[in-house]
Amino acid sequence: MRKSTLAAGASVLALAATLLTVPAHAADGDREPEVVTGGLIGPLTVAVGDSGNVYVTQTFANTLSAIDGSGAVTNLHTLDGSPETAELVGVATSGGATYHIESDFSGEVPTSHIVRTENGERTVVSDDLWAHEIANNPDRSQRYGITNARGSCLDQLTAFEETAGFPIVNYRGIVESHAYQLEVHDGTIYVADAAANAVLKVDEATGAISTVAVLPGKTIKFTAELEAALEGQLGGMDIPDCIVGKRFTAEPVPTDVQVGWLGGLYVSTLGGSAGEVLPLSSVYWISPDSKYTFEVAGDMHGATGLEVTPDGTVLVAEMFGGKVSAIPHGENTATTLFAADSPADVAVDGGTVYATTGIFGEGALVKYAGLGW
Repeated sequence: MRKSTLAAGASVLALAATLLTVPAHAADGDREPEVVTGGLIGPLTVAVGDSGNVYVTQTFANTLSAIDGSGAVTNLHTLDGSPETAELVGVATSGGATYHIESDFSGEVPTSHIVRTENGERTVVSDDLWAHEIANNPDRSQRYGITNARGSCLDQLTAFEETAGFPIVNYRGIVESHAYQLEVHDGTIYVADAAANAVLKVDEATGAISTVAVLPGKTIKFTAELEAALEGQLGGMDIPDCIVGKRFTAEPVPTDVQVGWLGGLYVSTLGGSAGEVLPLSSVYWISPDSKYTFEVAGDMHGATGLEVTPDGTVLVAEMFGGKVSAIPHGENTATTLFAADSPADVAVDGGTVYATTGIFGEGALVKYAGLGW
């Protein structure tokens, strides 16, 4: 996923909001979540701390905030620079410390690191995630885009690539990183890198980065609806009509990672820019030895955050589906837990589910209590 696509920043999120209408409230007869606090600016990620605080990244303001039980917001750290030159996103907690990702796009080559904050002291605990991508490019052998264009259609699409400045025909994974979300477990920090299309892990003691797994792309038939939507995302740029009906493999774009069943990793994927328009999101399970990756459930719309409950239920924030969904342990279908306005992420504290919502407007933290796991 490019820096210019969904998870990267406010400008494209605002653009994506023009493509569809997201439900703003639960259906009649359904219980609605309770608003803890509003007025948040792009609250893309959330985590529950040991002290009862809920931590939220107000990513469009590049701010890490703590929210207490009364809804009071305390801003803990703000990055210098605009969302075009810097980004603060991804939050996790462990042992009384918080962890988040800070990226700097102002230089010729971007940089990205994980920062741990403990007792008010900030420490960089990872090597440069961008440098790892440059050196390794984990998805370099994966192929994406249109895979069966021939003749004049191939010529048209190749010419479009040159004009647009990005690949669209049968291209390999490019060198680009966008560390988006993280999970901390027993001295290891797992990272969902949305642009690398990979799950990474960081040794907290040394900062060393390695690749856990590369997620698979989703292959679909390119539709006229998708063509029109992507032209809208591109500001009206005209994609050759011959693209309709062609086979298209969307980049997976992992958006969250959590440790779950048997110590394996659950990972949510967006499905690239096409996943903003179509329900291409999936949840995958990666085995503890990283040898196997299985799709747990698919056909979700804009999965940008997940959480695993004590009984193994996987909760998913479907940003473009306008709901938080649940996948019970052992099942392979997601069902609606509650409807919400463009939910971005979820976290669990006992029988309470917290979600960040309103990403396209007034951001909020909501809770859905009284659940038994």
